[in-house]
Amino acid sequence: MLYLATFLIFIAILLIAYAIISRITASRRKIENRMSYIEGIDKVNLVIDNRAFGERVIVPIFTNIGRRVMALSPDALTKQKKALFERAGFLRSSTYERIIARRWLTTTVMTLSTCLILSLLKVSFAGTLVFAIWVIGFTQIVYRFTTRAAVEKRSGSIVKSLPYTLDLITVSVEAGLSLDGAIGRIVLTIPGPLSEEFSKTLKEMRMGIDKKSALRNMANRCEVRDLSVLVNALIQADELGVSLGKVLRIEGAQLREKRKQAAKEKAMKAPIKILFPMMIFIFPAIFVIILGPAVIKIIETFK
Repeated sequence: MLYLATFLIFIAILLIAYAIISRITASRRKIENRMSYIEGIDKVNLVIDNRAFGERVIVPIFTNIGRRVMALSPDALTKQKKALFERAGFLRSSTYERIIARRWLTTTVMTLSTCLILSLLKVSFAGTLVFAIWVIGFTQIVYRFTTRAAVEKRSGSIVKSLPYTLDLITVSVEAGLSLDGAIGRIVLTIPGPLSEEFSKTLKEMRMGIDKKSALRNMANRCEVRDLSVLVNALIQADELGVSLGKVLRIEGAQLREKRKQAAKEKAMKAPIKILFPMMIFIFPAIFVIILGPAVIKIIETFK
């Protein structure tokens, strides 16, 4: 039993280490694969499949497991999770099936390892069951928390880069470029989540989707209020025939004014937020320094 528990713990650590290394070296492997493809584009490829073992074996296993888990969940829940993962940026380097499979495999390995360790410690069946349920719930809570944190971080990055991106679009449009050309210039010059969303929008336009639907799809994907307001303004300007440069300048000024108001609001909240740390950490130390000698003298007087 001890050997089995040790083996499962080793497998769990190995899977976690593999996931971390794969995440760190993902961009490097992508560049190397691209360079090897470009170098061998004029050569006759006699190798049937020269991919790595993980891409040939592990990735399909994860994909099949994820599909089976998806088949058990309702379609509405699957659609909601896909939208959440896309807002978090997880689907940029992986698929929904692989993410679900990795999460459930990690949860299963951790639960089985906990059960084996508790059985070796002679814990009762009821206690082991309670701990197993707690481990499952804890891992799901951690996954949900990390996903929400990734969504908030990505949304904040989009809001932060939106005014500068809008300025570049305005300058490009006023210089004579169309909206598609201005978006293409954004994709080539400015990195970040907002540039990735504009790249998806540009691809949809080139695939034949009309401009209005592509922009609305971007707003629905991000679910950022400032970006939705900008998209609505662009659609209305296109429908009414208003000058696009004027609309973009007005929206840029409004976004900058909104950022100033948000900064002032945070500055006004700072004294209230700092009150509790002062009451817990600073005031007791001040009281000890001021009243400490007086208390010592009073105690010596009444002795």
